[in-house]
Amino acid sequence: KKPDGAVNEAYQQVAFADKILLNKIDLVSEEEKKALKERLSKINKFAMTIETERSRAPLEKILGLNSFNMESILSVDPDFFETMEGESRHNLEIVQSVGIKFKGELHAQWFNLFMMDLLRERAADIYRSKGLLTFHGQGNTKFVFQGVHEQINFGPAQEPWKDGEERINKFVFIGKGLNREELTKSLMECLYKEEKKE
Repeated sequence: KKPDGAVNEAYQQVAFADKILLNKIDLVSEEEKKALKERLSKINKFAMTIETERSRAPLEKILGLNSFNMESILSVDPDFFETMEGESRHNLEIVQSVGIKFKGELHAQWFNLFMMDLLRERAADIYRSKGLLTFHGQGNTKFVFQGVHEQINFGPAQEPWKDGEERINKFVFIGKGLNREELTKSLMECLYKEEKKE
């Protein structure tokens, strides 16, 4: 028996995955395959699902690739970042993906402190985190980050913000017990605010 709050290892593997191989698809109906893909997508909307038969996988989709493109967050279904009408805002029982986006320049120090505290306090619950960011005072430099539990990599993106490109901060958290509303509020508190002169 698993201790209270423990998550099935298969859930964790799906949550961490960049690619998921579905083998023996020739042995299930289209309806069963569709139901499984929907279930996997609820856990990790960003993993690429690759269908295989008899363990024959298309190697060009698996080998010799950059396993994680930090800027692929841009190509996510835009509806993912919106709270659905009537959607449960959080569920303490399951692994889920939560996407957040908003405009504005982040204050680098406030954001770093928030992420350090969040990942230290919730390391067991937040399996992965990813983001695309714009910081005050950094010109056209676009920043990206990715994290696994409390370990986080952060730095400039391969491409800068283009002239006229709308600068939208995007965040993805995969884990359990995630509350979109609380995360959004805390992240928006990291926005840079002009100091009022008296």
